[in-house]
Amino acid sequence: MRVGSHSSNTVRRSPQQDRSTRRVGAFLEAAETLFAELGFEAATMTEIAERAGSSIGALYSYFPDKKSIALALLDTYAAQIEEHWRPLFDEIVSLSAEDFSERFIDRFLDFVAAHPAYLQLQAAPIRLRRSAAAKRAFRASLIKALSLRVPSMPQQRSELCANVVLQIVRGMMLMYNDAELSQRAIVSREFKTALSAYLKTVFR
Repeated sequence: MRVGSHSSNTVRRSPQQDRSTRRVGAFLEAAETLFAELGFEAATMTEIAERAGSSIGALYSYFPDKKSIALALLDTYAAQIEEHWRPLFDEIVSLSAEDFSERFIDRFLDFVAAHPAYLQLQAAPIRLRRSAAAKRAFRASLIKALSLRVPSMPQQRSELCANVVLQIVRGMMLMYNDAELSQRAIVSREFKTALSAYLKTVFR
């Protein structure tokens, strides 16, 4: 008997799975828009459900509270951030401390411009932590980039430098979010100078 060429073990998404994926995506998109417009604290679960064109019951079936939505968004951002910075990390060997610092922070500002809810979530009155795996992935990429730039640097030193770079950027993020729009360019310029000064000692 001749067997058909297609495998009977092929895994296919059911219509129900597809609907669930689309619904979760709609909730996250609605939450992202409202967090950007109103801030995390002011946005409500009811508004998120209404903006997504769904019921509040359906929203609660996927997300027990607003914090869980914010954390899901942050994990989504984490994956996008890694992709966003990868081209720069791939070029680090040929970049000076000044060039890398300029482009590293500019990429951050580009990401914030494309995802305005990101800063609002960073400024949320409750502590929002990305998953440990999401944080480790970007940190590991930065450690690898620094090790490529300075091959003689011990692994422990690379890890320390990566943490310092991330703390500098985290500090800028907080000041940038609190600054008046007219002052944000000044804030970013000052932190580019600070990051460059630090990386000069690392790249040397």
